[in-house]
Amino acid sequence: MLSNQFSYFALGKSIENASTTLQTAFIGHQIEHHTQVTSTNDIAIARGKAGAADGTVVIAEHQTAGRGRYGRRWEAPPGKCILASVVLRHRLLQDQVPLPNLIGAIAITRAIRTKYELDAQIKPPNDVRIRKKKVAGVLTELAYDAQQQAFFVLGFGVNVNIALADFPPELRETATSLRIASAHSENQDTQICRTSLLHAILAELEDTYLQLKAGETDLIMKQFEELRENESSD
Repeated sequence: MLSNQFSYFALGKSIENASTTLQTAFIGHQIEHHTQVTSTNDIAIARGKAGAADGTVVIAEHQTAGRGRYGRRWEAPPGKCILASVVLRHRLLQDQVPLPNLIGAIAITRAIRTKYELDAQIKPPNDVRIRKKKVAGVLTELAYDAQQQAFFVLGFGVNVNIALADFPPELRETATSLRIASAHSENQDTQICRTSLLHAILAELEDTYLQLKAGETDLIMKQFEELRENESSD
């Protein structure tokens, strides 16, 4: 289902009355929403090959075969995360190939810091962590459309309203969610509005994507270094 109305992004009872509006020039102006998919990246790549516009977003409540870096599975309980992929039609120059993961991680980290005052940081190359625990990840994949025009799909998953008990035991020491992290902060509601957060991520992503399109590599790397996790404290 394609729509330019964010009201179609119905992500559970906790956000039914969300009133924020999407503040972007083009990212998210075409949105395709699914209850369940194998992977939002798979759908977004197919849409990109068929000519989907720059900034088209695919979102889902649940993925049956979500994946991360090196083909690792991304496990997420239905309805408690943001699972999204964005079609971006900038043809990457050779020295820009590593940057899409960074612009995605920067956007997510900034959105979390701004909205929830949590000390989110980037663990290179594509993870976002809070207190050394993973809260989000980014996966970029390259493809070509029917006219042999290159594009890339930037997929990301954010653990939003997952409770500790929702994580399998083997992940409870290494993963977290915004709900868990916010519960330890003053003046924070432990129920997070996913629509509002996605709005913020897409707005930040548009900013960093436009920097990429303008060739502002040094600016992107400066932002990355400012948000980078201190490896010596691991």
